Amino acid sequence: MRTADREEAQQEISQVFSPHTLQVVGPGQDLDVALRARRTDSITVADIRHGTEVVVRPGRLRSYYEINVPLRGHTRSQCGPDEIESSSGRAAVLTPTEESSMQWSADCAQLAVKVSRHVVERTVEAALGVPPDEAVHFAVGFDLTGSPGRNWLRAVLLLRDAVDSGAPDLVLRPLEELVVGQLLTAQPNNFSDRLLHDAARPARPRMLSRVIDVIDADPAAAHTVSDLARVAGTSVRSLQAAFSEHLGLTPMEYLRRVRLSRAHQDLQKAVPGDGLSVADIAFRWGFGHVPRFAAAYRERYGQLPSQTLRT
Repeated sequence: MRTADREEAQQEISQVFSPHTLQVVGPGQDLDVALRARRTDSITVADIRHGTEVVVRPGRLRSYYEINVPLRGHTRSQCGPDEIESSSGRAAVLTPTEESSMQWSADCAQLAVKVSRHVVERTVEAALGVPPDEAVHFAVGFDLTGSPGRNWLRAVLLLRDAVDSGAPDLVLRPLEELVVGQLLTAQPNNFSDRLLHDAARPARPRMLSRVIDVIDADPAAAHTVSDLARVAGTSVRSLQAAFSEHLGLTPMEYLRRVRLSRAHQDLQKAVPGDGLSVADIAFRWGFGHVPRFAAAYRERYGQLPSQTLRT
């Protein structure tokens, strides 16, 4: 897309990322917006420039993380209480749960990387063996001059080039995983210590893995601790001790967290007109009492399920 019309630019970029306001600060006659976006199932990589100084206000991104890599010029980005200036060698990471805004210099051109919140949380869950108990929050300033940052950017460019060349899913899926994995290890976040600790932790007992597999396969089933102990081939006390040692949870706490995670994914993916309600999704994942589900969901995700369903 290329346009000198502010409203058209705002509309087109909103369709690729999310609704936002575009304020032209520099000379209006210099506005020359260019956008080239590539999409996979979980990641969008876009080249964007505006041609003049602008302020972009997307508010809360909610369903995705955005990493903006200046190719030339600079931006001043605000995400929640944090504000940084980014330029060559330093990107900005915007977290979906915080209000954000960006001021682009007139000469600024950026590589904007949109990463699904769902795939980030799924990657953390795969690494820790348990759904994350809070949103992943990254530090806003992202150093691309060191080895971890360079490796992440290299992965992004590999994914971009693979999309441009028409590569099949067999190639794209591992590259998506590489981009997200590199982001989680390269950029400090509130799960960094746990992810590092998990890498050094001994393997889980086989009986614990069996129980986790059963829960993950059908979290909506009416599991009881006694049933899960039989699956593990051990006593209830031994099963509880294994969960506590390796996951820091009881079996029922793990089950509830998986159910909440699956419900959260459904609420995020729901589209207007599909007829799904909060109660439908709660019952689908084994929650028999909607108000209690809503309270647990709000405690974990910081908003009511009805708010997630609307956004």
